[in-house]
Amino acid sequence: MAGADAVSAAAAMENPANPLVLINTETGPIYIELLPGEAPLNVANFLALAEPAGAENPAAIPGPRGYYDGMRFHRVIPGFLIQAGSPALHRGEREYVTVRDEINADALGLDLEPVLYANGEINPLLDVQNKEELEETLLQPLYRRLGISGNAQVAARQDEIMSALTNMSVKDAYAQLGYRYQTERPGRGLGRGVLALANRGPDDNGPEFFVVLNDASHLNGKYTVIGKVVEGMEAADRIGATAVDPPILEPEQFTSSGRLIYSIRQVN
Repeated sequence: MAGADAVSAAAAMENPANPLVLINTETGPIYIELLPGEAPLNVANFLALAEPAGAENPAAIPGPRGYYDGMRFHRVIPGFLIQAGSPALHRGEREYVTVRDEINADALGLDLEPVLYANGEINPLLDVQNKEELEETLLQPLYRRLGISGNAQVAARQDEIMSALTNMSVKDAYAQLGYRYQTERPGRGLGRGVLALANRGPDDNGPEFFVVLNDASHLNGKYTVIGKVVEGMEAADRIGATAVDPPILEPEQFTSSGRLIYSIRQVN
């Protein structure tokens, strides 16, 4: 923790011109290199939320200032992610904007990943765990696209359904759910240290974010990546050591366990 500082964090950045942000936590500093070349609208919104009231030259997108000050990582899944910024847990005004997705599915290779393998198994990237998730993620959106309604039509058009699934990519499957992708900017997957925005579905990026603790490739294509940890990952790991299960509806329900965020500020 003593070794994490802005100078060494800046030296570890991919591009020194990118914004360098300090998430100053109770457990220690976490330095994030934001990636405006990949998600400019969402990076601008994140910076606008983080800036304190009265800051000079605020980001162009309007929103509350110092939004994250005093919040906590309210959702912790050890070995997976730490999450913060829920509007339901914001102590001040809950005003914020919602920004569209900025995801390059082709850069993630999702256009080349089949929904079904040759042996009939479902691609694990879809993270389909049961029949209900299969219906929700793949079958019902496909039926709507094909104009199929009712069990009789499903039975009568089995060959058409199987042909569509056989020729469908993971990108296609997510597009059926409403996700829209861009190709003009690069993108990256959700690996260890990546910061991405939580959402409730397509084009629903607000203030809530998460830091990935290990590979989470099954989330690729559904969450906009806006940054990556360049220094202080050990602090994120310490926060991520103890599970916290949502929902935690009131800030007063929190107990001190190293999850407090003092502030989030740009430092370069």
